[in-house]
Amino acid sequence: MRTIAVMNQKGGCGKTITSINLSAFLALQRRTLLVDLDPQAHATLGLTSNAFQPSRTMYDALVPETGRQHVALSDITQRISENLDLAPADILLSSVTEKLSGMSGREDVLAKLIEQVGDRYDYVIVDCPPSVGLLTFNAAKACSEAIVPMDPSFFSLQGLGKIFETFDLLERETGHHITPHVLVTLYPGRSPFVRAVLEDVHKHLAGRHYQTFIRYIVMLAEAASHGLPITQYSKQCVGYDDYRALAEEVLAQEVVASTEKAVSEQPETSLSIRNWIEPPGAIITPDGVVFTVEAPAAERVQLVGDFNDWTTEGNEMQHDGRFWRKVVPLGPGRYLYRFVVDGQWRQDPMNQAVEPGRGGFNSVLVLEGERARAAAAN
Repeated sequence: MRTIAVMNQKGGCGKTITSINLSAFLALQRRTLLVDLDPQAHATLGLTSNAFQPSRTMYDALVPETGRQHVALSDITQRISENLDLAPADILLSSVTEKLSGMSGREDVLAKLIEQVGDRYDYVIVDCPPSVGLLTFNAAKACSEAIVPMDPSFFSLQGLGKIFETFDLLERETGHHITPHVLVTLYPGRSPFVRAVLEDVHKHLAGRHYQTFIRYIVMLAEAASHGLPITQYSKQCVGYDDYRALAEEVLAQEVVASTEKAVSEQPETSLSIRNWIEPPGAIITPDGVVFTVEAPAAERVQLVGDFNDWTTEGNEMQHDGRFWRKVVPLGPGRYLYRFVVDGQWRQDPMNQAVEPGRGGFNSVLVLEGERARAAAAN
């Protein structure tokens, strides 16, 4: 079971929207529980109707009452859809710190609750309050991973350092390690400053950010106002595409260890074998340029570019369980390309060189020198 806290002490960064929609996409393939740990109960409101009034919430599970039988997560969860359950919240959560004052092990209450349902779920997503306190600390102790949503602003970028300092402090004080990944949200993609923020995240947080970024679209808020995730509200919007891509990245992390093990055990008996274990992106090899993209949940992926007249037919990529790959012999020059994932055109998430194109951005590949000539000749 993977446990992921969605946290940021800054409000208005898309934290709850991310919790709702990531959970919904994961539930299409995995058994998922969304724990609402925010007294504002926005995740609860975003997955239920306004008339929904739970008889018991996370408050009842977290706060033991004298003379009352223990309340487990399974006692309060509500079925939202197939494979998706919700542990709801209410305003009473704001009194948890006071209620648990002086209690031994109060920072481990949520961890024990989640441990009890470990055989029922593949994923537990915890939506944290926009503050640093006992509830957020409980989430950090209960989870092994964290998603840190941030809007592309100066203040958010400056605040990231403090968030990572909090994780470091947690490990020093308790020995509990949490692996964080930054997710850029509310991305308008218009101003040079916003793009510069995204580039700074990629530059300074290498290996600690998602390649996916969430574009701003009002339809995500509309869906939540109707008590629905975007999976049930509209499939024809960038919000659907972006959160599906995020879920694909999260799911792809499941097989990283097993894939790396298989690669290390595979003998390099020929150049073609070596080419097929290259990482995602566009890699020059003696057999040609290996185009690779991670899309484990996709049914069909194609490679299109100016080198094949942007034609999808006949340009299928091969799937090896995690990656989709295609080798193309290309000579020196400048090329534009995209991946078409289940009919959705996408730029290469591993290539920061892009330029505007029809309906989005094209990835840019520049080949020069003897290696490019050798690749084209084979």
